[in-house]
Amino acid sequence: MLVTGSLLVLGVLGVALRVPVADALVDGFCAAEWRPSAVYPPFAAILFTPAAWLPAAVLKAVLVLGDAGLLALLISLSWRLAGLAARPGPVLAASVAGLWLGPLFQAPLPGQINLALACLVLWDLGRPGAALGKGFALGVAAGITLLPAAFVPYLLATRRVRAGLTALAALAGTALLGLLVLPQDSAAFWTRQLPAAARAPLPDWPALWVWCVPLLALLIAAARAPAAPAAPGPRDGRPAALSRSPAARRRP
Repeated sequence: MLVTGSLLVLGVLGVALRVPVADALVDGFCAAEWRPSAVYPPFAAILFTPAAWLPAAVLKAVLVLGDAGLLALLISLSWRLAGLAARPGPVLAASVAGLWLGPLFQAPLPGQINLALACLVLWDLGRPGAALGKGFALGVAAGITLLPAAFVPYLLATRRVRAGLTALAALAGTALLGLLVLPQDSAAFWTRQLPAAARAPLPDWPALWVWCVPLLALLIAAARAPAAPAAPGPRDGRPAALSRSPAARRRP
């Protein structure tokens, strides 16, 4: 009730006081007009342009309530990826605690979409290795903001080559779509602004904390993975060649 009341109060105040959302608070990307940011390729502008068609009050409510639901989904997906049981009680408790964290509580007002993208990446990483199209969602997320592309080397290093190549192909597809729709902005981004993308997230690290969650989930999953047991011998656990008697080993 306390969390629900807080979210309702934030939503009512945002509508009543006409608190601005992404278009006024974020210097760079906005849904209504493309002003390229170093970490958002032009594909992001194409994908989120329909958000400009929504009334501001509806958009604020979607951002506030959506972030609350996405936090619970993020916790559930990260626990499953780490090999832990995602029980409703602990997930709800962690969601209640997380909503009071400063970076998350302030995320709806500037229109942060990192929670949605992190859930997309976690879902993709948690799919079975042989799943059709594994890596595609990760590549699309990287086409919206470049940070998810950091997980592509992980896929390749862990011999998930098909998933890694699928992610790279999806990222290339988003870049090609951006080039077709916004050719000048795409050329400027990929040729001149891309070097600045590596430095751009550093000043904004509090808003990017969410990308530590998939990394921690992968590390926990790797630590919990059981070591491959040695092949036992026929009777006493020793290799078969050592378990035979000396006389038997001398037989042709």
